[in-house]
Amino acid sequence: MRHASLVDSGAVAPIIRVGDTGAAVRDLQRRLIRWALQATGAGRLPPPVDELLSDGVFGPVTTAAVRHFQRERGLAADGIVGPESWRALVEAGYALGDRLLWHSRIMMRGDDVRELQTRLNQLGFDAGAEDGIFGPLAHAVVEELQRNIGLEVDGVAGPGTIAALRRLHRDHHSGGIGVRAREREWLRRLSARGLSGARILVDPSHGPDDPGHRGPGGASESEVAWQIATLLSARLSAQGAHATLARGPASTPTATERARLANELGVDLVVSIALNGLTSASARGASAYYFGSATFVSEAGMALAAAAQAAMIAAGWRPDCRIHPMTWGLLRETRMPAVVVEPGFLTSPADEARLTDPATQDALAAALAGAVARFLAAAVPAPVPV
Repeated sequence: MRHASLVDSGAVAPIIRVGDTGAAVRDLQRRLIRWALQATGAGRLPPPVDELLSDGVFGPVTTAAVRHFQRERGLAADGIVGPESWRALVEAGYALGDRLLWHSRIMMRGDDVRELQTRLNQLGFDAGAEDGIFGPLAHAVVEELQRNIGLEVDGVAGPGTIAALRRLHRDHHSGGIGVRAREREWLRRLSARGLSGARILVDPSHGPDDPGHRGPGGASESEVAWQIATLLSARLSAQGAHATLARGPASTPTATERARLANELGVDLVVSIALNGLTSASARGASAYYFGSATFVSEAGMALAAAAQAAMIAAGWRPDCRIHPMTWGLLRETRMPAVVVEPGFLTSPADEARLTDPATQDALAAALAGAVARFLAAAVPAPVPV
């Protein structure tokens, strides 16, 4: 399932939404139709994609199909096709066996990589988080598989390796045993140390070039996130942690650049501050997010999200909109537990007033710092049922 376009060529994908027309919309519609056919495997389209036409017009049917795709892929179902949705659409175009998979400087990404990781994990190997990124760990595990089954050891998942992997596959095998065991052992070592000395990346979401949501009083998400993040970083540092901000007040790194910074620094945790928003001014509530897909959940990320959510609710950020697994780039591409917390809706006048009040911001930062400390001191989380 491949459809060449400006997205595949490496060009920056446009952001498209309701009312747009043209080649990019037609490309989007074709990708959605082919994804739905491949996902169902039934030869017919499920609703609402069954009503979609590749006519190049972004109308209500395309919006419904985009939202369906976003929900299925663990993305915010806003009906707007931005960088995250474009990335997911491109990656959905690859099935295992479509191409050779190997580790390169620009790491290969796609649903074929994710299926490879899932199959390896089901066989008891430790292919890491099933994030669809062919990194050093995937390369090493493919080599280990090749050694075990007597194939040439080159770390490349080609036809011979994939055919052998399919012969070995058993649906009843429990997936991710190795990666979960490694994650729990990492948590044991981290909890023994506690907050003092912990390396934490605090990420103020968005930036001046991408301000995010804007409140009815004019506050921008990037500015409010920066204010809260700097307070949180200061509180964590005061308690002995090594806290680093993922961006400055004038920079707007991409999600991949933020994740790369976390990985290069080798931090223990990532806490990203963001704000929610809807067209309805009555929407309110706090939520937190961790990495999770249809085949994999980060146990440590889920535990950190639960601790942050409990702290926000206790501090009065309500109603409780709970914690949710997502595949956002920052959560997916980091090699350590990462969470995105959204204490409120900037589009709500009441929440905007609280989110922009210095005293309330400081109290929120204190609550989140306490949540991080409790997470680091807690026992290893209970296993997630497979």
